[in-house]
Amino acid sequence: MKKTLLIVHCCILVLMLGCWDRHEIDELAYVIAIGIDEGEGDDFLVTYQIANPKEAGEDDVISDIISIRAPDFLSARDLVVAFVSREVVFTHTKVLIVSETFARRDEFVNFIKPAIRERQLSRKVNLIVSKEKASDFMRNNEPTLETRPHKFFELMTDRWEDTGLVPDSTLHSLFHRMEEDSGVFLATYSTTVQEEAGVGQEDDYIPGEVRIQGSNPTQTVGSAVIKEGKMIGSLTGEETRFSLLLRPKKEIEKMIASYPDPIDEEYKITVRFLAEEGSNITINTKKRAPVIHVRTPLRLEVLSIESDIDYVEDLEKQEVLKMHIKSVIEAKVNTFIRKTQKEFKAEPFRWSLPARRTFLTNREYEQYRWMENYPYAEVHFEVDLQFKEFGKQLAPTDMEEVKG
Repeated sequence: MKKTLLIVHCCILVLMLGCWDRHEIDELAYVIAIGIDEGEGDDFLVTYQIANPKEAGEDDVISDIISIRAPDFLSARDLVVAFVSREVVFTHTKVLIVSETFARRDEFVNFIKPAIRERQLSRKVNLIVSKEKASDFMRNNEPTLETRPHKFFELMTDRWEDTGLVPDSTLHSLFHRMEEDSGVFLATYSTTVQEEAGVGQEDDYIPGEVRIQGSNPTQTVGSAVIKEGKMIGSLTGEETRFSLLLRPKKEIEKMIASYPDPIDEEYKITVRFLAEEGSNITINTKKRAPVIHVRTPLRLEVLSIESDIDYVEDLEKQEVLKMHIKSVIEAKVNTFIRKTQKEFKAEPFRWSLPARRTFLTNREYEQYRWMENYPYAEVHFEVDLQFKEFGKQLAPTDMEEVKG
């Protein structure tokens, strides 16, 4: 009897560990990017970028881009069999790209909701809003340093923490922010269409305004602002940085910026900001209009002093430089905060988290209606700047002595 039970158990174990659902790599079509555009009637234009799993040669096609009209982007997978002989899978999908025109429609979120139910799609898939049609963006994107398009998307979306010019924009964070119903969500903003060059500084741009010369026209900078499941505006790279810096949890490591020299405004000073911790936020919700105090600590590394003014050993000049940069940052941040209150009527700073802690119960917090009261909030912002270092060279070069 025991031998019979042992044989039965072994047979069941073999069946459970069987490989009847195994597929060879050349039997599968791996979708690395999905694009969504407006279609005709009730249909939408769904675009798949399918990777070539084999090692591609110089003249081989590394991916195939297919567009098809379908009621949703999941059912489009079955329609693709008219063009592709392999089984289409989403296990390696890196990005979901939607056009700005589609993102501004009320149907936007309802259309991509099936993504969180599809087992093959990870919630870590990054959301990108393109200024042009998503299908055009995918076809115009031609990375030169990466032979595999999936690697390009992976590296591009990972740069948000290093520079702060783009936000962390995943499907998981999108739906989590919507369920909170307490602020706006920032999605990655990109384009392949060169527009008239902007007149800002190194980070005060939106996609298409950066002056570039190169074979790949893709520009990714700034954010698409999504409120209650619909795009309502955009942020420049600089405004995106402010949005990340003012959050209670550190979400940006470092960033480089330049400022006019306070002593000689014909020159600029280039600095690197290091965010070692998140902002310190205190909120008073005893009144209908909240009172918010924000203190953001930043460490400063001076990288370049074009004027050769001695800011290293002259402590008085050093203080002048610090107060100058501090005043510029605080003025820009206060202007941006007013913009979020008047234009978006919601905040991208995740301040609802410390506001929630001022209530005893979650029900009391919901009755307070944070997003409705935020436009009337009294906000006090301060940046705490501390010099960390001035680079490897302490004393500036005396050019007159060099010429002599």
